Amino acid sequence: MRTGKPFSMPPVRVISPTFESQVESSKSLKEWLRTEETVRGICFSKQMEESMDCSYKSITNCTFSYVQFNNCKLKATHFTDVRFEHCDLSNISFAESSLFRVEFISCKLVGTNLPETILNHCRMQDCNARYLNFSMSKINQAEFTTCDLRNSDFNDCKLTSIAFTNCELVEAEFSHTPLRGIDLSDSHIEGIHVNLPDIRGAIVSTHQAMDLTSLLGLVIKD
Repeated sequence: MRTGKPFSMPPVRVISPTFESQVESSKSLKEWLRTEETVRGICFSKQMEESMDCSYKSITNCTFSYVQFNNCKLKATHFTDVRFEHCDLSNISFAESSLFRVEFISCKLVGTNLPETILNHCRMQDCNARYLNFSMSKINQAEFTTCDLRNSDFNDCKLTSIAFTNCELVEAEFSHTPLRGIDLSDSHIEGIHVNLPDIRGAIVSTHQAMDLTSLLGLVIKD
């Protein structure tokens, strides 16, 4: 009988944002988007964005540093070559948006909503992203490093070339999201919610495998 080769996830090779010359802006992003369909080449620093509600905009070659977003919605917005650093994006909605070469570094993303988004070459590092919502999204070439993703929602997602490194995935939701070939071995996954067919082929540690026996309905007796 021929034994098939084990599945191997395509390598994770995230491309960082490409930045060209930028100018510091005294205007808020909200002010720019009132008159512009595309915001390009702007650096936003130490600002407050409040009650912004925009759709079908484009943000390209921009950086956001120490910016706080409060009660904001950016639906179906295209982000290309963008970095958020030390920003508070809690509860912001990026529903149905696309993110290409976007980084979130040391950001607060508690309850941030990204349902039905498309993410390509994205990086999230040292972020508090509890209750983050990625449901029904397509994520390709992405790195999550030292992030708190407890109770996050990855339901009904398509994940390709994605890496979780030293992340908190406790009680995260992965129902109907195949995890084949994804390495979870150095993250905490206690209480993860996942269907048995979807966890097959995931890479886990021995300790994690013991925690996942509940999916098989097994009772372990020593």
